[in-house]
Amino acid sequence: MIRLQSLDRRHGFDLELVLGGDLGDRRAQATQHVLAQGRADLIDTDWLSIARSQDTDAPLHAIFPYGKIVGALVVATGSGIEGLDELRGRRVGVIRASDKNWFVARAACRQRHGFDPQGIVQLAEALSKTTLLSWLESGEVEVAALPWHLAPRVTASGKFRQLCDVLDLLPELGAPSVPTTFFATRPEFAATHPKLVAAFIAAYRDAVAMMRADETLWREAAAQPGDDAVVLAGLRAAWLRRICDAWPENATSQLNDFFERLSRDSLVPADA
Repeated sequence: MIRLQSLDRRHGFDLELVLGGDLGDRRAQATQHVLAQGRADLIDTDWLSIARSQDTDAPLHAIFPYGKIVGALVVATGSGIEGLDELRGRRVGVIRASDKNWFVARAACRQRHGFDPQGIVQLAEALSKTTLLSWLESGEVEVAALPWHLAPRVTASGKFRQLCDVLDLLPELGAPSVPTTFFATRPEFAATHPKLVAAFIAAYRDAVAMMRADETLWREAAAQPGDDAVVLAGLRAAWLRRICDAWPENATSQLNDFFERLSRDSLVPADA
């Protein structure tokens, strides 16, 4: 939307989109590698990845929140799995074992049902959302922790259903009502380009306001070939629940406290 509406030029910069693929590894997401390689100056990523990066040679610096960008656990429509308590022994696919969606699902299982599924499911790391989706469609996994934008597209076909929206698990875990996903950059880039960073944030906020107010503009930016009305309705509903355009006070410290509490209370081990 920033480029479609020339919001970048309105704010004095030219936005270039870099396609980095979706293949990451067990340490980092694909976009983190693109940033570390200098192929991009800005990515969006979750707070867990930002926090974990601080002890690496490619630390991330959060510049502005993007939203509560968490996904969903999805199963086949005919699956007998009806809740998190039925994950024992099941074939579960994740992008990475350290993925935030699986992290939160594990914490919810421990709090609700007294067990950590990490060691008692047949866990498969795809390291790619495309691979994970193919595993779900082929039946290679019974449960898939999908990114937020894939779940509505998959479930709209009727072949799959949502076991749970990870967003709905956060309140019962005592998560603060703040974003979990941020635009991030290299610390040195943020320090040397403060005006450019501010211009991007202004353009982003304008884009969010326009897409909230005008569904046609939202569809122009979000729709992919083959998306029908059902898919688009599900996507927009999920987007509206997750997106944000403000940085709440003490958001980062609240997130640090939340994840530290999950580890302290043994809902998820500290090294997860």
